[in-house]
Amino acid sequence: MPKSQKSIQEEVFLGIDYGEKNIGLALGRNGYVYPLSIVSGTNMMSAVHEITRLALENKISKFIVGIPLTGDEKETQQSLATRKFVKLLKIISKKPVIFVNEFDSSKEAQAEKAYFGVSAKKAALSDHVSAAIILQRFFETR
Repeated sequence: MPKSQKSIQEEVFLGIDYGEKNIGLALGRNGYVYPLSIVSGTNMMSAVHEITRLALENKISKFIVGIPLTGDEKETQQSLATRKFVKLLKIISKKPVIFVNEFDSSKEAQAEKAYFGVSAKKAALSDHVSAAIILQRFFETR
C-alpha cells in the first residue's frame, strides 16, 4: 500500500506536550497511547534533535502537538512559543505536525495522576502523561 494511502490505524504518532523546561512525549497507534519519556526543553535545538531521533527509531509518521489556546481558542504566550518550537521541529524532522488544543489537559493530567496515586513530587515530572492525553484527544476526534 502506498504511504499516502496508509490508514490512521497503521500510522504511529508521537504526542508532544511542549514546555520550555520539559517536553512530554507519548506514542500512539490504533487509538492506543502510552507515555514515552520527557526531554529537556531548555535547549530547543537539542530537544528537536532528540525528538527527531526518537521519531526515526519509532517510525513516527506524524507529530501531534498540544497547542495551549484559551477556552475561546485564542493564542497565548505559550502557544506562540510552541509554534516557534514546531517550526524548527518540522524543518529538522521533515515530518508533518497536527495541532490539538490542549486547553485543560493539565487539569486532566493532574486528575489522572491523583487517580493512580502518583505523588506530588513525581507528578511534577510527568509531562509525558499530558502528551498521552493530547494524543488521546487526537484519536477521539478522528
